[in-house]
Amino acid sequence: MKARIFVAFAALALAVVAVPYAQGKSGSDLSISLSGSNLNITTENREPTPTTEAGVTMGVGIAKGSGSATFQVRVTYGTPQFSPSCQEEVGLPFGGDITQTNLILTYNDGSVLELAADSGSLCGDGTLFVADVQGTVAGGEGRFDGASGTWSAVVEQDSARLTGDVEVDLF
Repeated sequence: MKARIFVAFAALALAVVAVPYAQGKSGSDLSISLSGSNLNITTENREPTPTTEAGVTMGVGIAKGSGSATFQVRVTYGTPQFSPSCQEEVGLPFGGDITQTNLILTYNDGSVLELAADSGSLCGDGTLFVADVQGTVAGGEGRFDGASGTWSAVVEQDSARLTGDVEVDLF
């Protein structure tokens, strides 16, 4: 009887300790919510990049879901132009292409997950922007060491406030 109780407690301990760390292993899906702030990188004369020109934007904040993490994101985008599809889909008049995205998630245990994309779309009105991005898992450290897979995100920027949802499928 004591042996069975010991085995049951050992199985419970393994489930409590090992399962939370298994989320970064191959085959697991991650659902992450982003909340942070955003800024446009300045031009050579230290003026903010106008929202009517191609540019680079950076964001930092907290990521929740599938573990607790902080995030850093860098997005390069093309010149926004009038876009009937953006107007129709999300009610925003301008659209542009996202040419590069790098998203780095750093978890409390020191694990790092790196996501990259070479394309995406952006709709906006000069203050509110909505981006739709798909990419690949570029690698990781700790429990994400050797990670590969795909990811997608829908992110909204309202002035300097950045929020979004990221889905990651690890292989």
